[in-house]
Amino acid sequence: MGVLVDYFTADSEQSARLVLPVGPAGANLPYVDCKGWLDGLDTLAAELSGRDLSEFGDSEVIADDGESAGVEREAPETVAALAAVADARLREYADEELLDEFEIERITALRELAREAVRLGRGMYRWACA
Repeated sequence: MGVLVDYFTADSEQSARLVLPVGPAGANLPYVDCKGWLDGLDTLAAELSGRDLSEFGDSEVIADDGESAGVEREAPETVAALAAVADARLREYADEELLDEFEIERITALRELAREAVRLGRGMYRWACA
């Protein structure tokens, strides 16, 4: 069995911690399923924005069950950079990387999730469960 990975938004770290046992789908929060597909949101944001990865802060573990599940808060710099990616740059990146349609859809969905987080002043989080 692989690792389940979802990115989601929540209005507080307290709300994000509630996701730990059930995932964002189970908590009825907006999310994007990235199982087996994305190494790190900061790497994607750096590639799309043309910035160096070192310009982004580190994610922070906010919940961990000690066995198989955890929740990390993404750095605000990462979320803001992803939210700022223009459609033209997204298409250019897709062409450069020879992305499949499902990959383009996921990147677009992640960007839209980041935009929602920025617009609403929410955090963006990564839930992972083995």
